[in-house]
Amino acid sequence: MSNCDKLLENGLYSFTRMTNTGSFSQDLRTYYLSEQFKSDMKSGKWGNSVTIPIEGVPVTLDMDFSEEKYSEFKSKLLQVTQLSISSNFYETFYSSIPNTNLYDAYVECVRIKEDVSKKGFIQGLNVETEDTVVFTIHYRPQAPGDSMPIVQTFNVQPEGSVVNGGLTVGQSVDFDITVTCKRHEDKDLVLSLDTDRGSIVSKSIAEGSFSTNKDLPIGTIITSFLNFEQFNLATKNNEKSPGGIWTSQKSRWSPCDGRPIPNSKFGKITSQTNIPDLRGVFTRGLNSFDPFYTIPPQNATQLNPEAKTVGVYQPDEFASHRHGVNYNDGNYAYPATGTGLQNNSGQEFRYDRPLQISIKEEGGQETRPKNVSVYYYIKIN
Repeated sequence: MSNCDKLLENGLYSFTRMTNTGSFSQDLRTYYLSEQFKSDMKSGKWGNSVTIPIEGVPVTLDMDFSEEKYSEFKSKLLQVTQLSISSNFYETFYSSIPNTNLYDAYVECVRIKEDVSKKGFIQGLNVETEDTVVFTIHYRPQAPGDSMPIVQTFNVQPEGSVVNGGLTVGQSVDFDITVTCKRHEDKDLVLSLDTDRGSIVSKSIAEGSFSTNKDLPIGTIITSFLNFEQFNLATKNNEKSPGGIWTSQKSRWSPCDGRPIPNSKFGKITSQTNIPDLRGVFTRGLNSFDPFYTIPPQNATQLNPEAKTVGVYQPDEFASHRHGVNYNDGNYAYPATGTGLQNNSGQEFRYDRPLQISIKEEGGQETRPKNVSVYYYIKIN
């Protein structure tokens, strides 16, 4: 067995596992309602059919389903807020999804092995799961006949993380190195290897770490022309999520559509149970951003006259105002005192016939500025 083959010795599915947390049912329902599931079914990923228990009643969708059948399927799903999934179904579901990261690491290993231009230490693709990280490192001799590197120092931080494949001082390394380490919720894994023929450092970011979010921290909202399927692909949004489907616990971004986000970093930081729903609305700055440093606005009229809290919806409204009435057909008689209409000078007019005034409705269904529609996404992990 080659060193690359060792990546697959336990099977392509062996690294896929997900804790059955409170997010599972909701996330699974979201996947079934997505275009991704529709595409997966059509391509045969789920075989000839899939049966899903909806409120205890099994609902089957075949691979060659019609649009009418799929609409009926989605309609039933939309009637429930979450799925009640048995543990057997849960285990079967996740054991049937191949780990694409593991496959990618295998392909990369083979590619590097066949690429004669690569020399020295080469960083491979790390295989990351919920519990472990498999570091993959490759070495290609500088010239034929060169001896393999000898380990001078080898270390993985935090200490005690190595599960399998650790190296010892004085050991000769292989062409392809795999080191399996236990993951930590809030501590990055850092592997460092120093040899007589060079060094390499590899890092895996912890699920609870914020070190990857310095430029775009959790809670950041962006606009995009990409729909969710395109956005997921462009950002590798579901790269760490089992089976590559969106989950609130593992995916990095969420559409701003009000969906629940249990077990997400965004929820833990903000204590919010749902994503803000920005469908069809504009965003507006609060009156104060920094409670310890407040300066008068350049234009006081720009402030919201109402006290607002971040994420709270505010409906549209007209400012209080008055309308005047113009009546100028030359048919009034004379200025007089008593009850009548007044002009801007306070003059009062009486009319030689009954006054009929009609106010015509103008405008459409809403008050809005000129705009262009976009998608809103928010960083949740």
